[in-house]
Amino acid sequence: KHCPCINVMRYARQEILENFGTKNQEILKKSTVAIVGIGALGTIILDILARSGVGKIKIIDRDIIELNNLQRQTLFTEEDLGKPKALVAKEKINLINSEIEIESHIADLDYDNINLIKSNLILDCTDNIYTRFLINDYSRKNNIPWIYASVIKSKGMAMNITKETPCFSCVFSEPTEALDTCDTSGIINTVPHALAAVQATEAIKILTKQDYNKDLIHYDLWNNEIN
Repeated sequence: KHCPCINVMRYARQEILENFGTKNQEILKKSTVAIVGIGALGTIILDILARSGVGKIKIIDRDIIELNNLQRQTLFTEEDLGKPKALVAKEKINLINSEIEIESHIADLDYDNINLIKSNLILDCTDNIYTRFLINDYSRKNNIPWIYASVIKSKGMAMNITKETPCFSCVFSEPTEALDTCDTSGIINTVPHALAAVQATEAIKILTKQDYNKDLIHYDLWNNEIN
């Protein structure tokens, strides 16, 4: 096992932040987060939260790594092509921070396995609105906060959903026609980084019980507009 002093050094720059400190670092260590979808948003958020010291991270994804993923899914390399995203992500994160626990599930989240995301906080990194409604229902039923995020083209949205905010169904309706996807409309690879930074920062604030954003954020990175 590593010397305890290594952990002190690992998070030193974070712990000296105003309103953070060793107390909140310990809270992160004792926290469990579930990330649904290990794609563009998911790989970046997983990397950030693992480096931040979140003690246990559950990752759920059904897909394998494809060549077009490498443009924006930053944990993966050409050597990973054809392998399950959830499995490879766990292996990569174990090399980054061996002191935390990564629970990996190669699965398509549905009503039968929804309890996989039981945690202190759920992070939506999917590209499927129906999965978001499923997460929303589970979150409301079990009083677990979650953070919605989506990216496409040069734009993205993020929203914290807690007992103090409107829920996902309050803001969004089920679609009556097919929605645009990155496969049909494309995406610039800077957008996932921008929205993942927002989502991960809000996650840290919620986990450490600090004041968090209660608005729906829309970020147009190309035009540098935040609403």
